[in-house]
Amino acid sequence: MTLKSSDKWRFTLYTSIVVVLLFNPTTYKFVNSLLANLIGRIADQVGCPTQLGFLVHVIVFTLVIRYLMDIHH
Repeated sequence: MTLKSSDKWRFTLYTSIVVVLLFNPTTYKFVNSLLANLIGRIADQVGCPTQLGFLVHVIVFTLVIRYLMDIHH
């Protein structure tokens, strides 16, 4: 199946939005407040991610993008 140009742009926009939402200091701090006691420190006080935090967000990013590709429009 070949994607149309409009589909490619739509997926590109979705990916950009997910990146902005997942890879920013506010999100890292929020996830740290949720998961630090369970799996370890995700970010420092200003939102800079640890290696664990970056790995967690990459896994979430991968899952979200994969899910978005399955949505039929």
